[in-house]
Amino acid sequence: MMVPLQNQFLNYWKKQSQSQRIVIISLLLAALILVPVLINWANTPSYSVAYSGLSENDAAQIVQKLDENRIPYRLRDSGTILVASDQVYEVRLRMAREGLPKSGTVGYELFSGNTLGMTEFTQKINYQRALEGELERTIGSLEAVEAVRVHVVRPERTLLSSEQSPTTASITIKERVGQALDAAQVRAITHLVASSVEGLQPENVVVVDSNGNLLAGGGNEAGSLSAVTDNQRAAEQAAAAEIRKQVQLMLDRTLGPNRAVVQAAVAMDWTQREIVSNTMEQQPTPVVRSSQKIVENYTTSGAVEGGVPGADSNLPTPLPPVTGENGAMTYSRSEETINYEVSQVESREVQAPGRISRISVSVMVDGVDAQSVEMVKAAVAAAAGVNEARGDEVVVQSMPFDRTYYEQQAAEMAQAEQTNLYIQIGLAAAAVILLSALIFFFSRQIRHLRAATAQAWQPVMMPAAELAALQGQTVPPLGQIGAPEAGASLPPMTAQRAALNQKTEDVMVELSSRFTPVNSAEDEQRAKVVSRLAEESPATVAEIIQLWLNEDNRNHG
Repeated sequence: MMVPLQNQFLNYWKKQSQSQRIVIISLLLAALILVPVLINWANTPSYSVAYSGLSENDAAQIVQKLDENRIPYRLRDSGTILVASDQVYEVRLRMAREGLPKSGTVGYELFSGNTLGMTEFTQKINYQRALEGELERTIGSLEAVEAVRVHVVRPERTLLSSEQSPTTASITIKERVGQALDAAQVRAITHLVASSVEGLQPENVVVVDSNGNLLAGGGNEAGSLSAVTDNQRAAEQAAAAEIRKQVQLMLDRTLGPNRAVVQAAVAMDWTQREIVSNTMEQQPTPVVRSSQKIVENYTTSGAVEGGVPGADSNLPTPLPPVTGENGAMTYSRSEETINYEVSQVESREVQAPGRISRISVSVMVDGVDAQSVEMVKAAVAAAAGVNEARGDEVVVQSMPFDRTYYEQQAAEMAQAEQTNLYIQIGLAAAAVILLSALIFFFSRQIRHLRAATAQAWQPVMMPAAELAALQGQTVPPLGQIGAPEAGASLPPMTAQRAALNQKTEDVMVELSSRFTPVNSAEDEQRAKVVSRLAEESPATVAEIIQLWLNEDNRNHG
């Protein structure tokens, strides 16, 4: 079985040109290189993170345990260990059974073990450790937090509440690269910790980052003031952003995209005012509330005595009195007071903080004439709710925009997209050409192989004895085989039989030349032909030799 296949392969190989042999060898070498690489890549497991952020001591101990258990792993840095994806949870459970990592965060699982024999002080310390560990886990789950440490101080209780020291806490946070905690998030962390510890107030929580910057220093007044200031600033920014959005949308639809730039600023009055006003109203029919009437009348009559004014009339010897003329006097006075009910309206108005005190809008447009600038200014003032009496301001300026940078970026992006398109087209064309070439090459090789196989096995399609019978002659002995005489004619037959007879005669001539002494270059060439024929069609040669041997036995029998 192997001999015919080997002969076919040798026959196929000899018929290939030098370039075809190079291509076949290259393909075989590529297959020999790529197949092991692909098999290795397919069998290589994917690695996932099992531990990250480990200390060097814990990482060293875990690596030692992995080596002892012969578990493959990879180290990304000094604190990150990767294992096969299907072994992550198994490795974690196995390391947890060994008590690793030791410096990790400990939570309430600290009490899952046997606590028999623990003193009260030990239980208090373990509870504080568990509480701090749970808080670290909760705060560490925030996206901007990479690492966190929490320390809680709970003083001993005293008999007098006035002498009781408050519970305090301190938090150290390491932020992730490129991220930062804003004031609202820091306040959220302080309230989270204060709500998780009994007796802890938010003003007693201090938050510090890994660079030593104070994020929250405690103090209720300072914290409230900071929160109010942040809220006020956020409200002003939100109002300015809303105005800017509305104006920008209007200008984009009117002038076109990227032809206007809008900036807005809003100032708000955060003063709370209470206004009380009294208003008197007159009623159509007055109502008497109270009335008072006073009448005085009296009359005098008779002489009127008089004297010298001064000290002389008071001396021991006074001067004689002076007698006046007789006369009568009458006095009369009347007074009346009436009080009416008055309608009074008292109004109390409380102005809430957050009223807009000033709006400033600045607009830059690209290449607009003066008339259009005035129209744009009026439209912007109406859209932004500008009140000139309040002191609001709108500024609209026209100037050509510098689009050099954007044009360069657009040109570079277009060139990159075009280059990428050309590369994709080239790769696709190369793949199509390569595939077509391979298909053409292999189809041609298959056709040649089929033709060579059919040509090699065609002489054995019919036994040599039958071929000799069709020719109407017996096969001569080996020593009598020679070249056909010139002018010899073959019996009439079909074209197929003639072709078969011609091939048989060629074989006989070539075989007879093998046993003829080599006398010339032509005989040497014939010997090479016979040798090649014996290598390519050994079955045919063997059958012919067997016929000769049988014929020889009959002749000598």
